[in-house]
Amino acid sequence: MSGKSRLPSGEPRRASQRHARRAAQAPVAIEPTWQPGAKVRWRDYSGTFLRDADNGQIEILIGTRTYRVARGEVRSA
Repeated sequence: MSGKSRLPSGEPRRASQRHARRAAQAPVAIEPTWQPGAKVRWRDYSGTFLRDADNGQIEILIGTRTYRVARGEVRSA
């Protein structure tokens, strides 16, 4: 491959684009996957993971109540 950088279509870059740097990519956050019965924490409460619900939510059991919360709000206990 030659030392000249080209556009994805194969055309040479304009003079103003030759020394441009690529934007840094943000790291991808990997969300944990819990098995039913796993201990989780939500808003300073300890509970048990029950199941995945739709739209990025999960169901957890705290005491005798079942809560449906966003996956990002819950962490491992």
